Amino acid sequence: MGSNVSVSSGGGALSTIGKLPWMLFIVLFLIATEYFQISLQGTVGYVFISVAVVILFIEMFKSGDVSAVSFLVDQFWAVLTVILATGLLSYLWFVEGQEPNFYHWIGYAIIIADALLNPFNAFRTALRNFDVAG
Repeated sequence: MGSNVSVSSGGGALSTIGKLPWMLFIVLFLIATEYFQISLQGTVGYVFISVAVVILFIEMFKSGDVSAVSFLVDQFWAVLTVILATGLLSYLWFVEGQEPNFYHWIGYAIIIADALLNPFNAFRTALRNFDVAG
């Protein structure tokens, strides 16, 4: 009489987007430009800013309606990214003796915004899901 019903979450593109630590790509891009001595002036810098803003929106979208484990993993990556970005800026300033440029500061600001806003967004959606007045 009974029938078995199974529900599986498809591992499509959205699942892959949700698992990647996107902010890490910003830091890796900045590290790569320093390692390969690529100037961020001009088109490369504008593309960097555009991609960084898109990544911020992806991270904000990712932070809504997450499980506790996903939230903790996301927080781990956010803290690690802030640590790496701070290390890069410190390296540029104190070891290389060069002042970080506008693009470094924009990248760092977006990383900090991600680390501050995503827990707030996850908390807000959790309150909404539990029907708690915020």
